[in-house]
Amino acid sequence: MIIQFILCAGLGFALFYAYLQRRKSSLVSLAIVVVSAAGIVAVLLPSFSNAVAHAVGVGRGADLVFYCWIVITLLVSVNLQFKILQVQQNVTTLTRELALRAPVPPNVPPGGAAMEGQA
Repeated sequence: MIIQFILCAGLGFALFYAYLQRRKSSLVSLAIVVVSAAGIVAVLLPSFSNAVAHAVGVGRGADLVFYCWIVITLLVSVNLQFKILQVQQNVTTLTRELALRAPVPPNVPPGGAAMEGQA
């Protein structure tokens, strides 16, 4: 009974977070709400998750929750990887733009122009 309270409280915080983030990313907020609501149902009604698991061909409700967790984690990881690649591309683009706006001349030794190949 205590674990049900702890899990529901954690899922409740996830719902609150989804509410706060609804304007920044409605798709992510909707996904959090759906997963949190399903989690609360699974926590409060474990027999229901067992029935759903049997209906889709999984032995136990806990196994079904675990399999769903694996898929969701994989999707989140792929999404984060795409976001990291996009941020890296943005940093590269911004760095090039700044370099072209304020070019810095190369260091020239005193008394003459630098020539390649001479030491």
